[in-house]
Formats: sequence, structure tokens, C-alpha cells
Amino acid sequence: MITGGAALRSRMKSVGGVFKPMGRLWADRTVQHMKPRVPYRTGNLRGSIRRRNATQKRATVVGHYSAFFIDAGVKAHTITPKRAPGLVFKVDGRTIFTKKVNHRGFKARPFRARSAGEARDEVVNKDALVKAWNEGA
Repeated sequence: MITGGAALRSRMKSVGGVFKPMGRLWADRTVQHMKPRVPYRTGNLRGSIRRRNATQKRATVVGHYSAFFIDAGVKAHTITPKRAPGLVFKVDGRTIFTKKVNHRGFKARPFRARSAGEARDEVVNKDALVKAWNEGA
């Protein structure tokens, strides 16, 4: 028979109560670290990065989907239309019509993991976690 289950549940619950404010602060600091590292052309990506929520279990930082491509990079690939006979776009005021485009790709500019790691190192208070663990029993 295993003993101490009630004490373990109590300790886990008390540690969970510590995470919500710490997770909120971690997410906010992550956003502060991310925004300056994102390439700036129009400012839309930088403006989209924000903390979505912070619960007892997790804190979520979100942004425009293009942030993933900047973070991970893109291989060179060919762009072809799926539902239209051709592609249409403007370059220097001229309208271009074409069947396909060769995208040259670009290398990764990682910022997500680095920003989260730096924010974690600033925010995580190990003493508060140990205190909550010890008081939970």
C-alpha cells in the first residue's frame, strides 16, 4: 500500500496556486523580450504579440502566424496557384501576371525560445515554489 497520497495532492495543489501569478509575469516578460527581436517592416507582427491567458496550469503567448516562419526559417520553394489560372501581384507600381514564382526562402531568426528562456530566468522564484511545497503538507 502506498502512503502519503493525500499529502502529495495537497502539496501539488499549493504549488499550482503559486504558478498563476508567476506564469502571468513570465508571459508578460516573454512578450517584452520578444517584441524588440522581431523584424520590423510594418509593425503588424510586433503588435500582434501578446499574452493570451494565464491559468493555474499554463500561460500562453500568441502572435500572428507568420512569427513561426520567421523563427524557424523557410526553405526555397515554388509558389503556384491552386484555384486560379495564374498569380497576380504588384511590383514597383506594375501589375505582374505569372504561372509560378520561385520563393528564395530565408534563414531562421530564432527569437521565441530565447525570449521565453530569458524571461523564465528573470521571473521564476524557486524559493516561492519550495515554500509552497513545504507548506502544502
